[in-house]
Amino acid sequence: MQTNLETTPTSTDSFLWGVATSGYQSEGGYNAPGQPQNNWSIAEARGAVMKTGKAAEFWTRYEEDFQRCQQMGLNSFRIGLEWARIQPSTSTTPTSAPPFDRNALDAYADRIAACRRYGLEPLVTLHHFTHPAWLGIDAWLEEETIEAFVEYVRVSVTHINHRLTEQYQQAPIHWYITINEPNMLVTSAYLSGQFPAKVRGFGSVLKAYDHLLAAHVQAYNCIHDLYVVEGWTTPQVSLNTYCSDLYWSEKVIWDLLDLRRRQIDPDELDNYIFANAKQFSQTLKDANLNFRRDLPYRLGRFVGHAANWFGHRRFKVRSLQTYLQALAASDRPEVFDYVAIDYYDPFIAHILRIPAFSDFEFEIKDFRGWLMSGITSKWWDWRSLPEGLHFFCQYYSREYGDRPVLIAENGMALRRKPDNSIATHRPDQMQRSEFLEAHLQQVNRLLEEGVPVIGYMHWSLTDNYEWGSYTPRFGLFTINFEAGTDRLVADHLGDRPSETYARLIQKSQQVRSSLSQGYAEQ
Repeated sequence: MQTNLETTPTSTDSFLWGVATSGYQSEGGYNAPGQPQNNWSIAEARGAVMKTGKAAEFWTRYEEDFQRCQQMGLNSFRIGLEWARIQPSTSTTPTSAPPFDRNALDAYADRIAACRRYGLEPLVTLHHFTHPAWLGIDAWLEEETIEAFVEYVRVSVTHINHRLTEQYQQAPIHWYITINEPNMLVTSAYLSGQFPAKVRGFGSVLKAYDHLLAAHVQAYNCIHDLYVVEGWTTPQVSLNTYCSDLYWSEKVIWDLLDLRRRQIDPDELDNYIFANAKQFSQTLKDANLNFRRDLPYRLGRFVGHAANWFGHRRFKVRSLQTYLQALAASDRPEVFDYVAIDYYDPFIAHILRIPAFSDFEFEIKDFRGWLMSGITSKWWDWRSLPEGLHFFCQYYSREYGDRPVLIAENGMALRRKPDNSIATHRPDQMQRSEFLEAHLQQVNRLLEEGVPVIGYMHWSLTDNYEWGSYTPRFGLFTINFEAGTDRLVADHLGDRPSETYARLIQKSQQVRSSLSQGYAEQ
């Protein structure tokens, strides 16, 4: 048993104030000749998407980034492990599993240790949309991927924690996310075509969901079992979802994960899911959120109704046999320790926009694709509705046995091409500082109401590679990619969001400290 280990320096505020990042999007060093290859490699090579290249060079600039976070007053940092770097292949040809790279595992442990030296609690993501190229593009359609993933988790968690405890005298990792946004991974690959895939269709969606959820359950058990054997403090393990008001896109995942706790009879699973879908829709309606009910919104409502009808018609729990078997084989009463949501624009009625045909990132050769791209919302069109963040956090906390809720991502995009040929305002003219003000007001409201929200991770620390493009800008620090990867405080609109975030955190901590003092004196 490990004892007397150094833990993360803590402030008087136990709430996790942080930023979220992912390896492939920020590290650099993937998919060029001689580098680790992942499932985006072929798309990059063909020019279907922009090359990642150096990305934000987090792999070499991590220490200065941690220092920036410390200076902002953050106490947490969401960092990703990249499976393709840890179990690498320099070929895009599917093969048997190559050996693990112990040097890469050491390097990740070193970065997590450095994270803690700057007073930042690491929240470690084990899978963030990408997998090694040796598994093939459609890896999650194959049941064998589950075993490969769990072995990657076992080796990585064991090796990194041993290095943390033995080399650095630090505690093992406490917070894990097994799989980032399985709902976005599946729909982007097998419905919308935004992610690399060789096949499309609803059958592939269900098969990938089946394997991803089974992989989460087995990884959850693997991590908890390792900690029991080693005598380490019990970790907190979950997955995170892209928040959506379409039941079949998100909440169904949490309901499926909660089957064990609710002890649903196997013959009643479909009825349970359909009843929850109806109840969710009614609760959203009763919330009476303040939507801007313009023409795109009204047309988008029809899309939402059609998607909901399709979900009711096509979703069958029996399609998820691999997941149900993994759940039945689990000897643990639960398979997630907290609820983690990524809140951007979760409302399907916002899927459409006033037609615009001048902001396409890539050449579109067919008329249907050109038309659909012109009428569907882009990153910078996503609408801001902060009250929705309050609704989802409060609702999910009540739904899942008062489990704590983590806001694992929240952010907004500006539009600025990497060559700076276009750098514009958003259609709604909102700047990132305004967005932060509005959303952190809701976070503080949740905390004042006693909703068990445990943290807020802003996406992201810097501009980075946004799944095929560098044009969407989400960073608290912007980057002029034409000139390198230096982190700049002021964005192209003159806004300084990192300073705003620091001020808002300090203000929140002061208010909560005063309230706590007042309660103590009563």
